[in-house]
Amino acid sequence: MQAFAKLSAAAILAIGCNSAFAQLDLARSGSVDTVSSNPNPLMYVSQNLARNATATYRYLDDLYSLGSSSPTRLALVPDPLGSSRKVFSHTVYSTDPLVSGGSRTEVSLKYDYVIEGVRWYAFSMLFPSDWQFHASPTVVAQMNTSQKTTSVPPPVAVVASGQDLNIELHSNYRNMSGTGTDPATRANTADLLVRAGKIETNKWYCFVVRADWSFKPGIGSLQIWMNGNLAYESVNAYNAYDTWLGNYPKVGLYLPGVMQVPSRRLYTDFIYTGGASSTYDTMAALTPCGTAAAPTANVIR
Repeated sequence: MQAFAKLSAAAILAIGCNSAFAQLDLARSGSVDTVSSNPNPLMYVSQNLARNATATYRYLDDLYSLGSSSPTRLALVPDPLGSSRKVFSHTVYSTDPLVSGGSRTEVSLKYDYVIEGVRWYAFSMLFPSDWQFHASPTVVAQMNTSQKTTSVPPPVAVVASGQDLNIELHSNYRNMSGTGTDPATRANTADLLVRAGKIETNKWYCFVVRADWSFKPGIGSLQIWMNGNLAYESVNAYNAYDTWLGNYPKVGLYLPGVMQVPSRRLYTDFIYTGGASSTYDTMAALTPCGTAAAPTANVIR
């Protein structure tokens, strides 16, 4: 398992700030050409961001951290639907050792942490024809939070449960230090479940998220589109936590606790991020679905 560097939030925001505010932040997100590690590692984050922004060939660890029992569980393969793009194939077996308390093969962006303010995200996943429908949850994407002490669920998670594809939302305005008269806990964290649709195999599910991150009451907004349809929206409401480094995206397979199926395989596209000046069309155009809305079975408004 590759571990991402421990960076201060100020350092991440200050380094390469021009790219962070761009419509598409290629220094921190986007495609890679191989799942191998870069044979020429650089010492400083600023050096990595500068190289990423202009590189014509990019390695997995230029942009992503891998969480898995083995690097062989992640592969770069042709799009199973036949397009010219390459995508990630994530695999987990029930016999694999647990990683941080769960079965997982997932990738997260190494340098894309946002504490407060507007950030755009685009990510996609495809459930293959041999996907086993089971009531136990499989998390396939997250907008996770970086915390030092209190363990809380991610602000946004896309979860496959049985035949349902759900969006789970979690947030808390209380302090995360574990001290004081009313600290944040798992029990007093706000939870919301949105049933986004029924899972169809061999179909891309493409998400675009505009998050104005905030843990402060009355401040913040969140819009989540799935396959061109607005699946969830909130305004003037907190949507995250008082995070340490910030909120960051990840995609892949995460099965909490004991795995209830023999194996899981999932295809995902790369993660793309953009600054406040980005738009839905800019981000959606990067996904396998493009900007056109696609019908989705039993979407609940």
